Amino acid sequence: MHTSLFTHQRTAAFLLQHWRSGELLTELPASLKPETLKQGYDSQDQLFAAAAGQRAGWKLGVGSPAGMRAAQLSRPLIGQLEAARCHPGGVHIQLPAVTPVTIECEVAFVLDRDIPPQAGRVPVSEDIRATCVSFEVVRSRFIDRKSVGWPSFVADNVGFEALVVGNSLGAGISVPLLADLAATCEVYVDGEFRARGLSGDAATDPLVSLAHLYAHAAERGQALKAGDIVTTGAMCQPFDLNESGHRITARYFGQELSFSL
Repeated sequence: MHTSLFTHQRTAAFLLQHWRSGELLTELPASLKPETLKQGYDSQDQLFAAAAGQRAGWKLGVGSPAGMRAAQLSRPLIGQLEAARCHPGGVHIQLPAVTPVTIECEVAFVLDRDIPPQAGRVPVSEDIRATCVSFEVVRSRFIDRKSVGWPSFVADNVGFEALVVGNSLGAGISVPLLADLAATCEVYVDGEFRARGLSGDAATDPLVSLAHLYAHAAERGQALKAGDIVTTGAMCQPFDLNESGHRITARYFGQELSFSL
């Protein structure tokens, strides 16, 4: 009978060293590698606790129908947002090391009330204080996050580096607003067009992602909190930047959300 010697505390401690140093890993040592998503999430929880961060909310990734199908996932991957890494527009984000990052323009919700862990619960308008455009900066501790296996990437807090959040576009749930936003939002790098909204199976449905978060939190006995930010996954085509010194801007509804690296 196979007996796993995996301990999530050791994995979290090892990853935390690399979070702080900025050094990238090819993969985790075999003895520290989570074998299941549950082990990955246990490691993530321990990593977040060991880093002594204050949780500001949640992030979802690999959440489009096409993305989940290709990754053989039934639910997006879910990470935790550290308050100190969440910023308003106009911020300059200083990376801990010169390494490639992925930029994702997303829809974010701010919760207006606590959501208890309850199986089968679906989002309703009363849950949502604000709908915002956000930018997630993804910077994994792995050189190639897609090659190490999803449990390891989950342990690495799904590669969360920073989040930039725009002003509220309104409270409650507005399906037409979400559709118009995805259809018209454009992303520019140093003034040059770079990405627009995804469509079809390549697009993430923000409300479906939120429902997946509710289900994940219910399974793990985790209450979501009023004021939590939930950034729901790529609305526009993600892209990589291999060096700093750039200004990234989303344009939508006559507004802009910008930050620099």
